[in-house]
Formats: sequence, C-alpha cells, structure tokens
Amino acid sequence: MLIPKYWAQHKQRFESLETSSNPSKQATIKRYGWSDISQMEALSHAKSRVNEAHNRWLAGEDILRRERKEEYNEGNSIPIREKIIDEHDFPKNELSNNSAAVTKLIVTRNSYGAQVANVDNIAIIDVDNDDLLHRIYPDDYNHHGFMPAFLVNQSNPASKIKIWFFVVVFILIASVIAWLGLPWLWLLVVMFGATAYLWQQASVKDKARAQKYADDAASLLPYMTDLIQRRVVAHPAEQFRLYETPAGFRIIATHDTVLPKDGVVTEWFEYFHADVNYVRLCQAQQCFRARITAKPWRMSEVENNKLAKDIPAKDFWFDFEDTEVERSIEQRQDALKARKQWLADYDKYAKNYRACHYVESMAGKEAANNSKVQASIDDFVQWHDRACQVDKALPMA
Repeated sequence: MLIPKYWAQHKQRFESLETSSNPSKQATIKRYGWSDISQMEALSHAKSRVNEAHNRWLAGEDILRRERKEEYNEGNSIPIREKIIDEHDFPKNELSNNSAAVTKLIVTRNSYGAQVANVDNIAIIDVDNDDLLHRIYPDDYNHHGFMPAFLVNQSNPASKIKIWFFVVVFILIASVIAWLGLPWLWLLVVMFGATAYLWQQASVKDKARAQKYADDAASLLPYMTDLIQRRVVAHPAEQFRLYETPAGFRIIATHDTVLPKDGVVTEWFEYFHADVNYVRLCQAQQCFRARITAKPWRMSEVENNKLAKDIPAKDFWFDFEDTEVERSIEQRQDALKARKQWLADYDKYAKNYRACHYVESMAGKEAANNSKVQASIDDFVQWHDRACQVDKALPMA
C-alpha cells in the first residue's frame, strides 16, 4: 500500500545558461516528497524529485512546474496523502511466515474528514447507484445522476407549443396595450400569471422525476443481489458479502485474499460495475478502500449548523512550510486549532451514523474456507462491520 506517514515539499528556482543557439530561461519547480521513515527522508525525497524534474527541463522536456495540492493524484504518481489514524494486522495476535495469510489494514482520515479503511489483500468493490441506473436505464439517466429523456431530447412537441403560445400571447397583449394606451400593469399581471403556471408545471415534473428515481433506485438491490447470485453460480468457489451504502453498494470477497493488480479483481470490477474512480485509485495505490464513518454533509449536525460542512485547514500538511500562503504563523496555528476542534466534533457526531448496511452473504456450491487466509478475512470483516456499525439501527450517512 502506498500510504506514507511523512510528507514534505521543496521548491527551487533554476536558470539555464545562455548559449549561442538558446537564450537563457528560468523555471520554478516544486515537488512533494514522502517517506515512511522520517520527515527528513520526505524532504530529501522532495529535493531528489525536484532535481530529476530539473534535469528533464534542461533536456528540453515540457515538465509540470508545480504539483498541485491534492489528496492524491495517480496521474502524477503521488501516493495517498491522508493522515494515518491506526494500523492493524489480521489475524490478530498470530505470527505467520506466509505473507498471503496476513492482511494489513491502515485507517486514514480523508480530505473531508471521514475515516477510511485501506486494506492490502481483501477485495472491496464500490458500486454507485448512478452508474447502475445509467446501465439499467440508459435512456433516462446519465453517468452523473438523473437525466430525464425529455431534458436530453429537446424536440418535445408539447413543450415547444407551450413556449410559442406564451410568446404569441405576450406579443398580442403588448400590442393591444400599446394601441389602447392602457397601463403596462396589465402585462405584468399576465406575466406573473404565466410564471405561476409554469412554476406549477415544473413542480409537477420535479415530483414525477423524484418518484421515478425512488422507484428505479428501489430496483437496484434486487438487481445487485441477482448479479452476485449469477456470479457465484458461474464461479462456485467464490463468496461475497453485500452491503448497502447511502448511494450504492459495497461488496467484499470473503473466499480468498487477492491483490488489486490480480486479473480476477479486474474481472470483478467490470462485472459488478465498480465506480471508475474507485477502480483507478485502487490500482494506483495498491489497496482496496472503504469509508467507515459518515460523510459530513449527510449528517443532521451539519444541517443544524452544529458542525461546519468543510473541514478547516485542508492543506495542513504543508501550511507551515508554504511561503506562498499569505498568512501569519498565528493565523495558521488558529486554522490548525479549528481543524482539531472540527475533528473532535465530527468524531463525536459520527458515532450516531452507520456507513453501510449489511444485506446478505452469497456463496457458490464449491466455496470452502481457505484455512491459510480465512482467519485474516474473518477478523477483517468483523472489524469492518464494527467500525461501520452495520448492525445498529442508525441512519446511514
């Protein structure tokens, strides 16, 4: 897993020598560095990455001058930049010479404050409702949410007739008012009446769309259950646990340990319609991920203004080192203090929510416990279910 403990950044300004064929040029290069050993090692790594980029720049390559402050960026080969909260090895209290029998878990805090489980060899598959709706009802949904066909297809004759009707009516009324010399207040009255009518029509359509979404979303659980059942029939040695999340599903493979780079994992991702961004991240960071606490904006405490929606000091990793930030040390310390208080409040409120709901387990006829790895899988699943509070009667967030 690529989840470093220490981070640093280094920025340096360079100038190339002027020659008869090439004029002098300047560049400021900034790179991040990371390490599992120490802060100094992270800084040394950042400097080496700056030097490597400088050499490529001198060779005439068009380089990225400054890496952006992102939680992770697999395109630039930057690992997950999340604070490590806890670490576990499964099975507990047992030493093993077989690395495949040991599962490593790292719990991190992501960019919006939620806790995330990162596990190296137990497959977790994340599926979004929006992706499923698009696959099942391609004419009604796009990849990002609800999109009725009549919004995509602008050739709806009834809508066009209504629009032209109101245009013609307004022109006629305006002409009559101008011809008779009447107050223009009458035109405003008609316009307000037309607006109220159109608003009412839009409300009816919104309710119809919301009802359709609710009805279609309700069909996704049977669809996903059937999808897993057909998978274990075709692959009788496989076994999965299905969970429902606030906006989709989570599937955990419980018959064997695997790595994100394994071919069967790619097959599962495609078969179960896993979220594309999740797949990309798993493969780049060499781990599987599962959010185990609530998203802040789904919590009632945010709606009731007991907790801010956004975590303060998101760039806390480099805030004290970044000379481009025009804030005093006192201001930065205040921001980090606010961050610490936000996290304490969030963790307190998050205990009132569960991250997912356990649905059922499905296994093929030939599925059997792999004694070498089953202890690791069982321990992790039990830990996951406790952390997510799957069996508690709590709202999902």
